[in-house]
Amino acid sequence: MSLLEYLQADPECRNLAEGAIHAVAPALDDPDPAHLILQLDEWAFALAGRMPLPWNTHKAIDALNDLLFVELGFRGDRETYDDPLNALLPEVVARRKGLPIALSILWVDLARRMGFDAVGVGLPGHFITALRTDFGLLCFDPFHQGRPVGEEGGEHLVKAATAGRVAFHAEMLRATPDRQILARLVRNLHQRFMQAESWDEAIWTSTHLVLLDAGNPRPLKERAFVHLQRNEPGPALVDLREALLLSPESDPEIQAWLQQLEK
Repeated sequence: MSLLEYLQADPECRNLAEGAIHAVAPALDDPDPAHLILQLDEWAFALAGRMPLPWNTHKAIDALNDLLFVELGFRGDRETYDDPLNALLPEVVARRKGLPIALSILWVDLARRMGFDAVGVGLPGHFITALRTDFGLLCFDPFHQGRPVGEEGGEHLVKAATAGRVAFHAEMLRATPDRQILARLVRNLHQRFMQAESWDEAIWTSTHLVLLDAGNPRPLKERAFVHLQRNEPGPALVDLREALLLSPESDPEIQAWLQQLEK
């Protein structure tokens, strides 16, 4: 199944871990999500036997965190943070380390299998998870072994991730739609490929961003840039024209590119 086919079948991307496979499929030796899904099913089955009776939400989350971060040994990769493997879920599972967003996808998927209304929370520079409750979101940080995150903790994470350039406000602790989570996962890879001038990789990441963030002119502009680096002015022109149509206001950068290409 291609990413396009996955999005047609599950446009809201509720099957988040499966979507994370399709989103990065060109970077995988085996893009079939079946093995990962089976592994998650096995872990969920193990967790089902560890749920507290009488029911206690905090003890249930403790069991989830204990399985992932103690028994299975998952951890945030601080040493080689920018390694693209940290964004590929099969590699994260095999190596037991990854980016905040990759570990969060695993956490959310398992929590949902336990019956929780689990979501991702996209802070500036860092990604965490949360449970929706009657009292609001209960947030956790899978990159740091699932530790709880309140407003003070969220402020610390944003300050550390942005070197103080972004001021934290409580509204940042809100759920990120699943489709946007996958777009952010791909963008992590896209930025690394752009910095490395790996245009053969950047063309698929930009294409996947166009699919995941349909209606947004930004991915089209980015893909046009990659096309130009690959000496493909025709496809670049198509993307720029579409991006201009989607732009709510006149975009001088797009217009300048079009003038150059249409000469």
